[in-house]
Amino acid sequence: MRIAIVKELWRYPVKSCGGESLNSALIGAGGVCGDRHWSVYDPIAPIIRSAKQWPRLLELRAEYLAPSSLEDYGNAVAPVRLTAHDGSVYESSDSTACDDWLSHWLGTPAQLKPRAPLSDSAFYALPNARTEQQIARELGLDPNEPLPHFAAFDEDVAAALQFNATPPGFLYDAFPVHVLTTDSLQFLENACRLDADVRRFRPNILLEMISPSCATTEQGWVGATLKIGGVALQVNSPTSRCSMPGRAQPGFDLREEKGLPRAMAEHVDRNLGVNVRVIEPGTIKVGDPVQLLQP
Repeated sequence: MRIAIVKELWRYPVKSCGGESLNSALIGAGGVCGDRHWSVYDPIAPIIRSAKQWPRLLELRAEYLAPSSLEDYGNAVAPVRLTAHDGSVYESSDSTACDDWLSHWLGTPAQLKPRAPLSDSAFYALPNARTEQQIARELGLDPNEPLPHFAAFDEDVAAALQFNATPPGFLYDAFPVHVLTTDSLQFLENACRLDADVRRFRPNILLEMISPSCATTEQGWVGATLKIGGVALQVNSPTSRCSMPGRAQPGFDLREEKGLPRAMAEHVDRNLGVNVRVIEPGTIKVGDPVQLLQP
């Protein structure tokens, strides 16, 4: 059944930094080609950091300076340029200058690092296993707010994230592709009267529904398959949102929306968009029709 068209495609070269809008995207098992192939690393902890811990990463925008690959790691990852809202520009090719600038910008020692292969387990490892208290801090939960229900997550993903910052071999948070619909954005904006700009939520694929409804439509797709051209995506679970969408992104003219995290908790149970696995890789384009195949 045809349900939507691809409205927007995005990739984010550096984890937690603003990304690039695409007209077409090559998608493999690890997600969109070039998506989160770099991260900002804390050499003191040592640990991969995100905007959950270092919010000023949201003020930076990243773009590739050369074509990227689905299978690149280490020195093979294409170089990137980081741009701050104050006009500062640094490139990964000048690693010393870039790291010095990042450290000054963030106010703490920091390094821009490409993703490492699965065999380099130390790169992804947490200093200590995640606790419920740490998860609550990362999500920005209120003191008495219960943890979201993660039962829909694959057990292997949950196990990996207990001891690693990201799934080893990759720099996405938990799943390779994040899909969001215009239905959900409109529902949230109508419910809270706050700015729900798509760039706050960092999807890879934004779908525009053929028959729009004021609902969180994609939450009903868990277990189903999305067919976009030759690409098949299996919808695994709802995407639990943290406090980051409410933060300012001055490089994109997005003001702070302090009430947005609370609004997401009250109106969508913190779930906006869905986590997706790739079961048939290929290329998709803006404007491609989308079919929903129920299990």
